[in-house]
Amino acid sequence: MRVNREYEREINLRDLFFDLLYRWRSLLIAALLGAVLLTGFQFCHMEIAHRQGRQTKAERKYEIKLESHRNSIRNARNSVETYARLIEEKQDYLDQSLYMKLDSQNEWMAYKQYYIKVDPSVLDAFPKDMQEDPADYVASVYTSTLKADLNAEEMEALLGTGRSEFIDELVDIYADNTTNTVTLEIVGASEEAVRAQMAYFDERLWAVSRPQALKIGEHTLTLMAEDTLLRMDDELSDKKDEINQKLIELQESLTEQRETLIALEGKKEPSAPGKRPWRDGLIGFVLGGLLLAGIYAAKYAMGGRLHTGNELVEHYGIPVFGEYWKSRARRPGRGLDRLFESWERRRGDADDEAVLAGIAALLREKYAGGKVLLVGTVAEEKLRSLAERLRDELEDGVALDVRAGFPADASAVSAAGNADAVLLVEEKHRSDTRAIEREIEILAIGSANVGGCILL
Repeated sequence: MRVNREYEREINLRDLFFDLLYRWRSLLIAALLGAVLLTGFQFCHMEIAHRQGRQTKAERKYEIKLESHRNSIRNARNSVETYARLIEEKQDYLDQSLYMKLDSQNEWMAYKQYYIKVDPSVLDAFPKDMQEDPADYVASVYTSTLKADLNAEEMEALLGTGRSEFIDELVDIYADNTTNTVTLEIVGASEEAVRAQMAYFDERLWAVSRPQALKIGEHTLTLMAEDTLLRMDDELSDKKDEINQKLIELQESLTEQRETLIALEGKKEPSAPGKRPWRDGLIGFVLGGLLLAGIYAAKYAMGGRLHTGNELVEHYGIPVFGEYWKSRARRPGRGLDRLFESWERRRGDADDEAVLAGIAALLREKYAGGKVLLVGTVAEEKLRSLAERLRDELEDGVALDVRAGFPADASAVSAAGNADAVLLVEEKHRSDTRAIEREIEILAIGSANVGGCILL
């Protein structure tokens, strides 16, 4: 019989899981020990640092996290306030600007254009090397003084607003230095309104602005063109679209920032080191349990013990005649151990009597009238106990013999060679795989017929 030494052992995860469950007492002790040690270490470390007048690394890290958390909330609040203020400003502008209330498709406009001609005597008064046209200075007086120091009550009655920024949108005066002209434009909702407003500002131009302009030099102001017309204001239409789109974007940003702020305010602040010792205890509890569980798992995988019948088939090529279910619990049938046993044992698992009857039936079928030798690495009393129970089942059908101390006992090796079949008897979770290999090799040397194995 050949032993497969190239065999890669596959871990039965279910069996490993229950192997760890049955060790719950030591795992619990390790977890509690880990909790106590880690909590005590953190406390002592902090006390030593405080006595030396310094902060621990955990405390410095905590302060950084706390400041970052508070800054995030502060920034989110500032963003909410900023977006809310911008929306309010935009909405206030839309509500109060008379220009924005105009119909861009039906807008009335009145305009007058004046030509400025400076008297030659004024030209002689300016330096000869002066590059600017004196008419430009005259025009600038008209554009700068026309809307200066307006009476708010008069503007409220005339235009419907006394705010200068809204007046500037309705009344515009600009100079063209190329043509030496000054143009006055007024927009409004009706023809009557713009005509009345034009009359007021035209009168102001002659009564207020012209005297100021004459201080620059003598000049004439000649009306070149004037009209009142209904037009489409594409600039107003584009401005409305731009503001409405901006409002949508600001509202989306405000909603997003509010959600961020709610999430940040709902998030607990980082806890200070030492304020929550249960957290260190919990971490130590988990680490202590995991550490010992890892040790047990490594021991299970590399301890050289036989755990399942499949290992005999795959590793040694020996069929399993019968496999008894055996509890690994420290206190079988009691407390948590009883619960774990009920989980581990499948409904289809046969009881001991059924396993024994199955083994006896196989022996009668294969070795009727023959001699079968039971050997193994288990204790002699377990071998003899199994043999006695099998003899009761077999009666006189098969002759059973037992040889303990195999393979150290030379007579046992000789008896194995003379028997019609040899059955190995091994114990799950206890039998050493190296001892089983040595046992099989010696049986092969002695030309023994290894028929199968019984697992206790």
